Amino acid sequence: MANFKYQQIVAQMISDIEAGTLQHKLPSVRSLATRKQCGVSTVVQAYHQLERLGWIEAKPKQGYFVLPKMAAETASTVPNYGRQINRVVAGLTLDAAVQYSFNDPSILPLSCTAPSTVLDLEVTLNRLHKAAIKQRPYQLWMQDPIEGVAPLRAGICQQLKLSGQFFNIDQVLITNGRQEGLLVALHATKVLQSAVAVESPMSFYFQSMLKQLNAEVIEIPMQQDYDDELALLSAAHASKPFSGYLVNPNFADPTGRVLSETDKQKLIDWAIQHDVTLIEYDRGELYFGRHRPITLASLVASGSKCKLISIADFYDTVSPTISLGYLLCINTFAACQLTKQVLAEDPSIALQHMMQRMLETGDYAKHLVKLRQQIRLNYTRTMAILRPYLPQLSAAGVYVSQPEGGPCLWFRLPGGYSSEQFWHVVIAQKLAIAPGSMFSLANNYSGFFRITFALPWNDEMEQGIILFARLLAEFVGGNHSDINIDIAE
Repeated sequence: MANFKYQQIVAQMISDIEAGTLQHKLPSVRSLATRKQCGVSTVVQAYHQLERLGWIEAKPKQGYFVLPKMAAETASTVPNYGRQINRVVAGLTLDAAVQYSFNDPSILPLSCTAPSTVLDLEVTLNRLHKAAIKQRPYQLWMQDPIEGVAPLRAGICQQLKLSGQFFNIDQVLITNGRQEGLLVALHATKVLQSAVAVESPMSFYFQSMLKQLNAEVIEIPMQQDYDDELALLSAAHASKPFSGYLVNPNFADPTGRVLSETDKQKLIDWAIQHDVTLIEYDRGELYFGRHRPITLASLVASGSKCKLISIADFYDTVSPTISLGYLLCINTFAACQLTKQVLAEDPSIALQHMMQRMLETGDYAKHLVKLRQQIRLNYTRTMAILRPYLPQLSAAGVYVSQPEGGPCLWFRLPGGYSSEQFWHVVIAQKLAIAPGSMFSLANNYSGFFRITFALPWNDEMEQGIILFARLLAEFVGGNHSDINIDIAE
């Protein structure tokens, strides 16, 4: 939550601009000061901040006006990921250099994502932990059901209800985080007995698990028109049937794509028609706006034959130190419960009670508001740094995504440029990006890369983004050292 009045005004006006309720001229300084019950200087400070961040412009003797959306300043075309369907067997090794950069304290890891780190919850988590261990956790552990603590499962249902998604407790299975969730989903549905289809570029979290399992993978490249993507799915299935499809419908890592509810329903209908189990990784809680994108699971009609598992966890929203998540099981609960009993360890009883308490008191919902505001602010700060470079980058053929949520920006380099080469350029300056080949088992997308803006915003992060912007501009041609960056608050 913003600490100062002018910051609160900035956050609210950005929200109004994004929601479309503030589209042209802003209220006069004096009228807004009266409405907000604050001083004129506070509103002036807020307007100057919005102007610095690139959301508004001042016109002499006319007032302040909303600028066109940032998308107009980036390359105008959405990237085409091609139509070639790749069938490969996942190997057992990871990109050692990129993995190394995650843990090197001297390198700013713009390549990895841990959005929950933008807020420090240590004090809250310590308090919740002390309260949880007073409940005789080892005695409770002996009574802990395989599916997880019932009050926590009920709390998850209540949280999802806030966004118009209705589940019952018998559809929720608690896990030790998203990795275990995916492992349970893959084995419970037996989709690994044949090839498994995955949207591509794929989540690195999907890729790393499939590599470890040495799975046969069919990569289905994302298409601008989702009907075209479904056509590719159908063609791949006709060529060699598969029984499972892994998809990331909300803020797809790494592209940031959000499927519309219409397209989500089309995918569900397709899965029913082809008897394919859907496994989704949901990051819907990381949206910037007011309406959380719903899960595929919430769209499955009662009585439908669709088999679907939605994977979520609290890594993204609470803390990277928390290994706790859940599955939403549609026509798959019994199989997932049995698989969890055989393959997995019971989640920490203390963590379950900690999260149950956060949900029960409403603290989790309040925390999400602060988290989304901070992630959006980080995104705004990042775009403010990039903004002076955007005309040159666009002219050179660089595409910059404009996400509606999530923790990442996705870049496409112009033809002939390699993200692996750019990785070597930035790593020499103690920065790390995520090259596009990390998101394809077939080493596709060499012209793409991803960075995160969802890390704690401090001097190191700000200077790192400034350095990144300069290096990118120099890499694609032209020295822009004369560009001044000002994102003062």
